[in-house]
Amino acid sequence: MLTSTRKMEIEDDVVKLNSAESIRGLACLAVVFSHLSLTFFPYLHSADMESVAKSPIQSFIHHSPFAFWYSGTAAVFVFFVLSGFVLSYAILRKPELVEYKIKTMLVKRYPRLAIPVLGSCLIAWATFKFFHIDSSRVYSWFHEFVSQYITLKHAIYEGLIGSFFFAESDTNWVLWTMNIELIGSLVLFVLLYLRQINQTLFFVGSIVFPLLAWWWKGEGFLLGILSFVIGIYYYLYGKQLKLVPAVLLFLFGLYLAGAHNSSWSYQWIYAWMGERTYDYCNFFAGVCIVYAVLMSVNLSKHLDQRFLVWLGKLSFSIYLLHLMLIYLIALPLFNYLSDHGVNYVVSALTASLIFIGLTLFVAEFYSRWVDQFAIKISNGLANRIVK
Repeated sequence: MLTSTRKMEIEDDVVKLNSAESIRGLACLAVVFSHLSLTFFPYLHSADMESVAKSPIQSFIHHSPFAFWYSGTAAVFVFFVLSGFVLSYAILRKPELVEYKIKTMLVKRYPRLAIPVLGSCLIAWATFKFFHIDSSRVYSWFHEFVSQYITLKHAIYEGLIGSFFFAESDTNWVLWTMNIELIGSLVLFVLLYLRQINQTLFFVGSIVFPLLAWWWKGEGFLLGILSFVIGIYYYLYGKQLKLVPAVLLFLFGLYLAGAHNSSWSYQWIYAWMGERTYDYCNFFAGVCIVYAVLMSVNLSKHLDQRFLVWLGKLSFSIYLLHLMLIYLIALPLFNYLSDHGVNYVVSALTASLIFIGLTLFVAEFYSRWVDQFAIKISNGLANRIVK
């Protein structure tokens, strides 16, 4: 029989994990908005005389402190910190099973990620081989993506090997994160195993592994691996926040997420950090947002909404598929509306809204048939190997 205290702890865990799903889903939407804006409204991401002349509204948004909603980079750091926290929760919540959990998750992690990633690469290959849609009216970023020649062999290679071990992502440009996701997970497993042996080894490893990441692949990789380590520390040592400090930290995280090196709202940071402003602001944005939500019962409860939790469960599928769906849905709709005299902004916004709705529909099926299949296969594999 569960005590009332234990019941409250379980309820708090459920709320916390649901809120983690919710911010994962919202972060995924930010990635989608980022790529839609790069396709149709690129001046949201850059500021020069041309952008001011061609689109003063885009230039205004770019220079404002409210550009967080299309910050794909901050969203990626949210993903990494969340992965560190959620994986730590899955391994450590039952102390007597820690070593067993580490072994099973070590076996499961690659197939769990690789099956959906491979599926997305095969879809990308088929999309560009069998569908030819005019992309000349959108901006160069997306035109360059869809103009590539990708062979089936290369798509399979990147889906299984290239994206995970070498951060290669020609087939599906979002897959560069899979390298950090896999290596970060492995670092997490090693650190938690070291913690079982000796706390000092764990603390030393928490410093050494990010430094090795920096030595191996530079600052970007360092920040990715460090995000996983921070996620571990949030689970182990995070302290509850009252509502006001949590909201302030959350808002500060959103502010940092809107950073661009050329934005007027961040020049005080640029004067200090220079060209590193964008990367480090987005990194700290992910760090602040995740802590504010997960360490505040009130914020967690506000984000524990059925639609947002559902969105979080679809987030990996949305992330993997959305570039191809921009090509298959948003682009032809935009071309059709433009051909019928609708102005550029209305055509782009209408195509984007319809694309988002249909993407959620497609992602639901992909999650159900591919993502869940990957979970089933990885669980079965772990059950066979780990005794």
